Formats: sequence, C-alpha cells, structure tokens
Amino acid sequence: MATTRTEHRAKIAEARNVLGEVISRARYAGEPTILVNRGKEAAVVVPYDFYERACEALGEQRVLADEPAES
Repeated sequence: MATTRTEHRAKIAEARNVLGEVISRARYAGEPTILVNRGKEAAVVVPYDFYERACEALGEQRVLADEPAES
C-alpha cells in the first residue's frame, strides 16, 4: 500500500511569520515545508533526522559553524 506524504509550500515571507509552526510540522509530524522565493523553490525545512540520513546517504561530512546565518 502506498503512503501519501504531506508536503507544505510557503513563500519565505509568509513562512517567516509562522516559523514556529513550520518547524513544529517538520519536527513532530515529519512534514516538510518547501520555501518559495519569487515563484521558485529555494529551500526545504525538513526534520533533523531526515537531514542526517541524507548526509549519510551522500557520504558527506557535516561541519557546524558558530556564525549566524546571513540575511
């Protein structure tokens, strides 16, 4: 039986206003949110464990930076 996966789409400006909700959906419900900028997909908010598995599958090593993200 195929499983239906829920994905959300939001403009970045709109997602900024409900960032807590976007993060909660990813963290607790496992539902990604695709962030759209000027009509094009820009990024995806996914659960952290999904990100870790993706890095492992790609054989990538992660380097954590202490600097804040640029706006």
